[in-house]
Amino acid sequence: MLDWVLPEEAQRLAQKFCRLHIRFPRGREMTQSSSTTQIGDRDEHRSGARSVPSSIIIGKGTLAISCAQQAMEMGHDIRAVLCADAIFASWAARANVPCIASVAELSSFLKTEPVEWLFSVVNPFILPADVLGRISQGAFNYHDGPLPRYAGTHATSWALLAQESEHAITWHRIADGVDTGDVAVQRQVLVTPADTALTLNLKCYEAAVEGFRELLTGLAGGKLSTRPQALEDRSYFPRHRRPDAAGILRWDRSAQYLSAMTRALDFGPYYPNPLCLCKAIVGEEVVAVRRLEVLPRRSGFAAGRLLEIHPSHWRVATGTQDVDVWFGSLDGQALEAGALASRCNLDEGEALPVLSDDLVRRLTAIHEEIAPSENFWRQRLEQFKIAEPPFLSSGTAEAPARWQSSSWLSPGALAELSAIDRVEYLVTAWLIYLARITGQGELQLGWTPAPTASRAGMQTVEAVIASAVPMEVTIDLADHFKQIRKAVAAECAQLRERDSFARDLIGRCPPLKGMEALRSQRPWPVGMAIAAENNGAVVHSASKVCCEAALPGKLLTFEVCALDGSFRWHFDASRLAPQQIDRMTQHLQTLLHGVMVDAGQPVGRIELLPAEERGYPL
Repeated sequence: MLDWVLPEEAQRLAQKFCRLHIRFPRGREMTQSSSTTQIGDRDEHRSGARSVPSSIIIGKGTLAISCAQQAMEMGHDIRAVLCADAIFASWAARANVPCIASVAELSSFLKTEPVEWLFSVVNPFILPADVLGRISQGAFNYHDGPLPRYAGTHATSWALLAQESEHAITWHRIADGVDTGDVAVQRQVLVTPADTALTLNLKCYEAAVEGFRELLTGLAGGKLSTRPQALEDRSYFPRHRRPDAAGILRWDRSAQYLSAMTRALDFGPYYPNPLCLCKAIVGEEVVAVRRLEVLPRRSGFAAGRLLEIHPSHWRVATGTQDVDVWFGSLDGQALEAGALASRCNLDEGEALPVLSDDLVRRLTAIHEEIAPSENFWRQRLEQFKIAEPPFLSSGTAEAPARWQSSSWLSPGALAELSAIDRVEYLVTAWLIYLARITGQGELQLGWTPAPTASRAGMQTVEAVIASAVPMEVTIDLADHFKQIRKAVAAECAQLRERDSFARDLIGRCPPLKGMEALRSQRPWPVGMAIAAENNGAVVHSASKVCCEAALPGKLLTFEVCALDGSFRWHFDASRLAPQQIDRMTQHLQTLLHGVMVDAGQPVGRIELLPAEERGYPL
């Protein structure tokens, strides 16, 4: 059985990393610098002898800070830094080092400020040729892999997945291609069978600091030698590549491979996981695998057989040795293993599903398709907002949901418009109505991503891809309808382009993991959906909704049919009475009539109430 206590070296590195003290060189003012400091300002030190090497550092995090401190201690005059995060920027301000805001500003800065060296440390920016061409002596980049192997991103995780026993970090010259420049310094890092992405990253951190000292020493003495990479041995991992099957374990693989997958995707509880969580299919659910231990014995049962169920973990047969597995939810919470088995109606002796090669390929492709939009969705989720539907019943928040759907309705005021225009008018009018009735100008609603052919009928995919995403619209009631319609159309187009995100994104981002509302698959009380068709069904009275789980709103969803521009409501009748749904329908119809009469008036002045309701307040 593997020992899951971190090895002594990893503990030492983690303690050193967590106790990092930010030091400031003598002669630097340690107070917050003014936001009006000009990058071109020079102090006496900078106007002195030309023998002092000048440099710029680009990057983020504590590693960039450590390298900047080393450069200062070894006599470098850091002319400026380009910071990719608040941690590095805060240090620069306190160290009185000018902080450049963008690559474009850096380019302008270098036109007037001569700089000899540039150091790129965990740098997300692409540096154009005009920037690199103005660095007189050379530019070097840190890479957390043994170039030419493991070029690209997330090198430590890919090395763990490949079950490497050795790794390395590299300082190399910056060239035209990504991670292709001549190698200046390379430091070996040993990989143990217990290493995770977190512990291997910590080892690389220490090796990077030591390697940077070697690099600076070589530059200072004029004795640094570089060597070209053997590019025929190059392996490259692009930013949006993801592990096979989106990290879902394949029980027919070796126990060592399953352990490698689990450890490669373990970034610890306090750091973001940029890839995916390790997962398992359990019944009809997909759950996270928090920990996996390889046992010394092999039961001989078929791969995926559930051998033992314990309160804290399960024992499962694999392609080789048996393993013990601990689980969690996709939003980052621990799961009690015994309760999970009961919920999924699983007993000892039953089989967990083994993924087919075709399903693995499809899961991998789908996850890589949505990966480019992950930062977009993360930023939106970090700004999570709630818009409560109007006319909620009081005192029934804990009542069991009673879902109903209204009939499909055709907006009479829009009869002369095309179906496309009717859809845009309806969506825009509903958002205006919601802004007016709630008093919220900045709205965030649940949105149902458009279905795709590649995911149709794939239950596993539906379990790992979010079925509701945040729609964001700002409604200024002083604007006229056409202005808001244009903004809403742009948002809808952006939502179609961005598609969806992996459900485990919440559990991979510490700020999101701490937001309790996001643990629900439908955190938004109000949702918006656009259906391809209404199935020709004409329902003349409220009926029970057919697929509650597919709705993006926890209490209310406004659905529009793209085929004919009709609409209907899905609502929790325990919180919203059908009479109030009828009332909202009348308000919406009145608003649309006002828009058609005069679309140029401010939307805050368009009448909402039908004539019979104007005598009493909302």
